[in-house]
Amino acid sequence: MKRRPLASGARTPSAARGAAREHNVNAAPTRIGAVADIGSNSIHLLVAVTDGRRLGSLTDESIPSELGRLVERREEIGGRATSGVIEALERFHSRALKLGAGSLTVVATEPLRRAKDRSNVVKEIRGRLGLEPIVLEHEEEGLLTVLGLIHPHDRSTPIIVGDIGGGSTEIVRLTPGRSPVAQGFSIGSARLMARVNYADPPKLREWRALRDHAQTAFSALPSGDATQLVLVGGTATRLLKLVPETLLSHAVRPTDLRLMGERLASLSSAEISGAFAISERRARLLPAGLAILEALLQQTGVTDLRVDRGGIREGVIVAEALGGSEWRAALGELVRAQR
Repeated sequence: MKRRPLASGARTPSAARGAAREHNVNAAPTRIGAVADIGSNSIHLLVAVTDGRRLGSLTDESIPSELGRLVERREEIGGRATSGVIEALERFHSRALKLGAGSLTVVATEPLRRAKDRSNVVKEIRGRLGLEPIVLEHEEEGLLTVLGLIHPHDRSTPIIVGDIGGGSTEIVRLTPGRSPVAQGFSIGSARLMARVNYADPPKLREWRALRDHAQTAFSALPSGDATQLVLVGGTATRLLKLVPETLLSHAVRPTDLRLMGERLASLSSAEISGAFAISERRARLLPAGLAILEALLQQTGVTDLRVDRGGIREGVIVAEALGGSEWRAALGELVRAQR
């Protein structure tokens, strides 16, 4: 990830202080970072080496979870699922330390944001593992997604970066000369599937219901002037597998979207799993994910769709390398300093 070069010429004292801050943002010693992400569909571990600009993964692994479904249905996580989370984090903590990380940062997204027993879950994790989970706000999640993008993107024109998760979708607008604007929407693939409870594969009326729910969820999202949407996350990367040619270009054309829809409408999740090397559990979520993607494109008017790797876990590791223990307060500045 390249950072904005320092301007040349004479500086006022305030400009010099600003340059010093930017220098600090851009310079970081090489370190190994580790983050565990408690999400709606999985609990994920990333251990990676970074200098704040580049990032190389040492391990990237996950354990399936049903936290999103539990919270959607019962509005809480419950003791049994909490024990499962703690077991996963204990395993991930040990793995991270063996790989050279000094500690494990634990972040949580939509399930813990919504769960009525959130404080109990956090207390159990703290008491049994000595780890303090950070429950990210929608804005923080969006900014971390931008910070964690693996590939550079042209920011000379407005672009939108998005992450379709299991329980929520985060959108960040990047406009030259302006601060990033992040929004969170309470719709994700697992959450939408739970609401519509569609067949396998979905029936025509269920496809209509999926699209109606998705379009309603994004009704407050302004169209703006961006022409490119960059998506990250498991939903987007698995949709690429349905049209294998897109795995090379990471660009998705309207014809590719239609083909994705045709395959999801005609094949069961078991058939999708066997044909495209996607777990059956994940394949079951893809119709909801595609409906969300279609609604995003329709609402924003974006015509250029790209899929990138990276996301909030990569973003946390980069943010810690650049911002230290105060990385949450520095997120907006860190994103602005990227080029």
